[in-house]
Formats: sequence, C-alpha cells, structure tokens
Amino acid sequence: MSKAALKYGLISGAMLAVLMAASTPFTLQEGTSLGVSETLGYISMFLSLVLIFFGIREHKIKALDGEIDFKEGLQVGATIAVISSLIYVVSWMIISGIYPEVNERIADMYRLDIEKEALSELEKQEALADVDKMFENYKNPFFKFGITLLEILPLGLIIALASAFILRSKGDD
Repeated sequence: MSKAALKYGLISGAMLAVLMAASTPFTLQEGTSLGVSETLGYISMFLSLVLIFFGIREHKIKALDGEIDFKEGLQVGATIAVISSLIYVVSWMIISGIYPEVNERIADMYRLDIEKEALSELEKQEALADVDKMFENYKNPFFKFGITLLEILPLGLIIALASAFILRSKGDD
C-alpha cells in the first residue's frame, strides 16, 4: 500500500467522521427533511472523497516521478476509497450507537415522504411496510454495516476511476 493511499484514506475518512458527527444533531431535529439530510450527506461524502484525486496525484509525483498508468492510479484511488469508506462505516456504527434515536428519526423521514407521495392507499401501505422491514433488518449490525458501506463505496470507486483516467500519463492510452 502506498503512503499516499494510506495518508489520504485516513484524512478522507477523518473528514467524513467529523462531518457525520457534526450533522447528526441536525438530523435529529424535528422538521429536517429526508431530502435535505441526504443532500448534506452526499455533499460531505463527495467533498471528502475528492481527496482520492489528490492522493493519486501525490503518489504519481512522489513515488513515480510524474508517470502513472491507469491501472496503478486506479489501485491507489480504490485503496483510498476503501480506507475512507471503512472509517465512514465504523463512524456511523459508533454514532448511531451513541444516538440510537437517529435510526428511528431517519425511518420517520422515509415514512413522511411516503405519506406525501401521490400513491394509492394500498401502495402507501406496501411502501410503509417496506420501510418497517428495512429498519427491522437495520438492527442487525452486519446488515447495517453492509448497507452503510453501499452508501459510500460506489461513489468512492467512481471518483477513483475518473481520477485515475484524468491523472494517467498521456502515453498510457
């Protein structure tokens, strides 16, 4: 593992953990909508994961004398994404353990959004039952870990792909 991957993975993960901890009380407030909460969450993820680009760039400059092929750039970027994502998941497990009411608050936001949708009564009941089942499954820490990882890792891998493509040496086509 490159020093740049470890460094930027840890910094990105720490940024995510701090932003998540800072935004959790906001999520717990009455009147906070699911859309606003999710938007803030994904903006935080994107801003933290932009460090993937800088990690690949640093590895290219410091370890490879300014030359990097797509494959190595992708490896460094994916490593940063995995480290950052794992820190994100562990942070969420800790934060949602400290604030167990956050899970129910999020479920309530989903329920409220379903109630506002133009659905038949049967469709609403089915959608609400799906939310209840999802949050019942969410009590299982392995399920919660996997679902939380799926929130961030795909975004990190997409950023790693784009960054590796942008930063690859021009002779690497």
